[in-house]
Amino acid sequence: MLEHINSPADVKKCSEKELKTLCSDLRAEILGSVAENGGHLASNLGDVELTVAIHKVFDLPTDQLVFDVGHQSYAHKLLTGRKEGFAKLRSDGGVSGFTKRSESEYDPFGSGHSGNALSAAVGLAYAQRSHGSGGCVVAVLGDGSFTNGMTYEALNNCAGSDLRLVIVLNDNEMAISRNVGSINNVFTRMRTSKRYFGFKNRFVKVLSALPLLGKPLVSGARHIKNFFKHLILKENFFETLGLEYIGPVDGNDISRLIPVLEQAKRRGAPCVVHTYTKKGKGYAFSEEKPDLYHSVPRFDPATGVVPNGRELTFSYNAGEELCRLAENDHDIAAVTAAMTAGTGLSGFAERFPDRFFDVGIAEEHAVTFCAGLAAGGLKPVFAVYSTFLQRAFDQIAEDAAMQSLRLSLLIDRAGLVPDDGVTHHGLFDVPLLNSIPSCLIYSPETLDELKSCIRAALSYDGVSAVRYPKGKEIAYDRSAFTDMGTISFADHGTPRKAIITYGRITAHAVEAARKVGGVRVVKLLRIKPLDIENIKKLIPADMPTVFLEEGMFCGGIGETLKAALGRENIKILAVEGGFPGHGSAGKLFAECGIDAAAAEEALRSL
Repeated sequence: MLEHINSPADVKKCSEKELKTLCSDLRAEILGSVAENGGHLASNLGDVELTVAIHKVFDLPTDQLVFDVGHQSYAHKLLTGRKEGFAKLRSDGGVSGFTKRSESEYDPFGSGHSGNALSAAVGLAYAQRSHGSGGCVVAVLGDGSFTNGMTYEALNNCAGSDLRLVIVLNDNEMAISRNVGSINNVFTRMRTSKRYFGFKNRFVKVLSALPLLGKPLVSGARHIKNFFKHLILKENFFETLGLEYIGPVDGNDISRLIPVLEQAKRRGAPCVVHTYTKKGKGYAFSEEKPDLYHSVPRFDPATGVVPNGRELTFSYNAGEELCRLAENDHDIAAVTAAMTAGTGLSGFAERFPDRFFDVGIAEEHAVTFCAGLAAGGLKPVFAVYSTFLQRAFDQIAEDAAMQSLRLSLLIDRAGLVPDDGVTHHGLFDVPLLNSIPSCLIYSPETLDELKSCIRAALSYDGVSAVRYPKGKEIAYDRSAFTDMGTISFADHGTPRKAIITYGRITAHAVEAARKVGGVRVVKLLRIKPLDIENIKKLIPADMPTVFLEEGMFCGGIGETLKAALGRENIKILAVEGGFPGHGSAGKLFAECGIDAAAAEEALRSL
């Protein structure tokens, strides 16, 4: 069936039997592409029927579909004319792993961070109403999104309005509403059936046609229905906000989904459709271990074996070093925002459960929570991806730094994150933290440096950060480097020029220096505050210099150093001029002008 689907209009022509075949085809295509390219698997396998039903019921792109996070949009991409690009998912020349406005008219809003879908959907719905288009907006939110504060701000903004907005709660892990028991199951099946909706719509239509008494009778019948429903089932959270709630309904049963979504579409006010889906559905390995298959590298689908090698990654070693320090220091506490495994804290969670806190997808709360722990005498460590730390700048500045409270940040995925692309690059943590007084920032290049930096950060009585990239350290000969504490250097020939850098991009600087010759490579381990005195000793004022940085030009360390030294003979290579996309690491480093070739050219031009 999938080969005949080129747009949502083709989905709308399918029979229910054909839709079920289409779902099987979609799962096979998603599994094959993710196994070849890597990507988010379990969530995409789980919401296939839900996505197909939405495309069957709603009129995209007149109606608009917004996904929270966006990494569960693979079936949506396949149904909206992107099959060819899907074969190269997250790779050069392929589609993004997230929704992206520039990629398709069927992506009205791009996303890569959780919690923003409903806010965007409310805005789109108001715009629809303002333009008189008559379109409906559908927001698909996973249950994890309801741990993010923005979702509740958006609910507050839309409750009681007349917006044509359908909020689909895709529940695959936890129960938002605790209406359980056999009576509830009976009423749920009844209230989500085609027969029920057909009777309800005919009943309202007949009563509304009666002169004078029609509307009062409809209102009275609704009050009676709600009275008995609440008497038996109790009112849930959404209904207390004034939102109509439909469900829960099996989100993997397309025959039940379609009439529920059709009913929600008819509403002239915001409506919540609560669906249950099974993560990893249709692929046994993923069904058994959905967390393992949440985001995977290239793997063998026949055996289900996902390459590990975690012992060599920065994330794993950061977690292990934290565990080692926590053995002797009982004040150390670790905090994550729903990324325990991703940030290497699984071991800490098992060994020190009383000092481990997963606060859900709530980075702002995580930082202020850490500040509270610090105010109470503990030593909190917040492990977080660089891209997600952006959400908590105010809390770092106001709640921690301004109050001189201890906060150690382990910033994972710093720098370019090639496959996940534009929403996940860790390029802004340095400019943000660089602006905060008294903040320490370390950027290790090796695993040994990582461990020493974590020790130094945890000994600091203030805000400190250790930032490191995704994956493993780059292997090359580092024997030429002379260590000077927070700075080191290596000469490649008699130095007439210099290149300064930090982090994993040091490998590019060394490669360029070897090719050019007569170059001193200076590697910074602590990038804030800078060791200005030793930099002056290593690089005389008349020595032309390149500063190579895997981060933003504006507000970066290169700009800071150039201003501090007051020199004009420093050429800065950093990311500027736009937001980098996705693709191979080599492609992105070259496009950003910060690969070895760019460094070599800059050195030769001095």
